Amino acid sequence: MEKLILVIGSNGQLALSFKKICPKETKFLSSKELDLTNIKKINQILNFYQPKYIFNFAAYNKVDDAEKDKKNILINAEAVKEISNFCSEKDIFFLHVSTDYVFDGSIGNYCEEDNPSPINAYGSAKLKGENYIREICKKYIIIRTAWLYSNGKNNFLDAIRSQFSDQKDLKGANDIIGSPTSSDSLAEGILMVYKKMQSQSLSSGIYHFANKGRTSKLEFVRKINKLLSKKINCKERKVISVSNSDFDLKADRPYDTSLNVNKFESEFGFIIPNWNEELTKIIEKI
Repeated sequence: MEKLILVIGSNGQLALSFKKICPKETKFLSSKELDLTNIKKINQILNFYQPKYIFNFAAYNKVDDAEKDKKNILINAEAVKEISNFCSEKDIFFLHVSTDYVFDGSIGNYCEEDNPSPINAYGSAKLKGENYIREICKKYIIIRTAWLYSNGKNNFLDAIRSQFSDQKDLKGANDIIGSPTSSDSLAEGILMVYKKMQSQSLSSGIYHFANKGRTSKLEFVRKINKLLSKKINCKERKVISVSNSDFDLKADRPYDTSLNVNKFESEFGFIIPNWNEELTKIIEKI
């Protein structure tokens, strides 16, 4: 297939969202088909598919485990370096998904030009991966996103939904602020990027994509609580306001990593929905 889009990562929430809208010339690779911890085999496997575009949706995102787990640096940095080398040699456009955690959270409303300064091992590895791409690739797009969730499994919304079912009180950190983003929104944004890639009118660069606005984890939980109780027709749970330190997490969390998305909207002519509106839409699909 001359115009094959090779998507690395087939089972994560972004991949599942992209599968619903992706062009027919898309091939998704699972971790069994492409093990990113086996650096020496990456080139060989990518070469087998002869892609025209590579989209990397895979990541090691266990933020606390990343403090000591070597898979963090292997998957988020060294594998990205190997993919970058392949893309450079073959003159392939490389789209890579990164994170708001490359920032220290001291200012919020981060633009693409703001200096990254990660405060945990996960953010450091993701930034290292970004830097490899910028140093090696001829054609690349790095998309930083934040607080990704979906109506599927193994994400923040699913975790709250599980607690809901268990009749437990909910907790939300009042001192962590960011931009909740649905994987459906991000998938639609990536499709817009792909269309511009095809037109040969897209320059390499970094873009921020998140649902617009900023909120605390506490307010995010409160909103989920309100919408979910209405959706499944039951009484709202009690939501307790706590500090992030109350969760006794191994890795430090940045205070405010909300993202400014003006550059993305301007470049791609795509109006990104507000986080509130998007959350309402996603919960309605449950």
